[in-house]
Amino acid sequence: MTTRIIGLGQRAAGDDAAGLAVLEALRRQGLPDDAEVVEARDTTALVSLLQTPSTVVVVDAVLASPPGEVLELSPSDLAAGAPVPVSTHGLGVGQAIELARITAPDRLSPDIRIVGVSIGGRRAPSGDPEPRASDEPGLSPQVAAAVPRAAARVLSFLGG
Repeated sequence: MTTRIIGLGQRAAGDDAAGLAVLEALRRQGLPDDAEVVEARDTTALVSLLQTPSTVVVVDAVLASPPGEVLELSPSDLAAGAPVPVSTHGLGVGQAIELARITAPDRLSPDIRIVGVSIGGRRAPSGDPEPRASDEPGLSPQVAAAVPRAAARVLSFLGG
């Protein structure tokens, strides 16, 4: 059965492109024939991409410290307030999963895994995470160094 690996992010938004960089690393390493790689700039695309009988691995930048940490999260972690995937898209990963669950519960992947690459971040006085400002293209050194580890984590889900 095919495993769908979804990388989220926007290349022009600095560390937000971490998910896409992980997909590029996976392509360079070579993936098993039963793996499908999909890029998504916007989490709204997740709603339909999560509709599969296969395992789905979502790779995204998350607001957590220290930058460069690789995290394995579950959908329930996101609902419980774990590190927040960066949302330059208006809809967070947890919200997209919940929307997919509500709109098509019979078609939602039974196995959704999330690999987060921490881009740092700090907490606002309200406790809400604030994204790191990034007007520069490309990944920061800490996030770039995390890409191979995140790719290895994804491969571990594929038995690689």
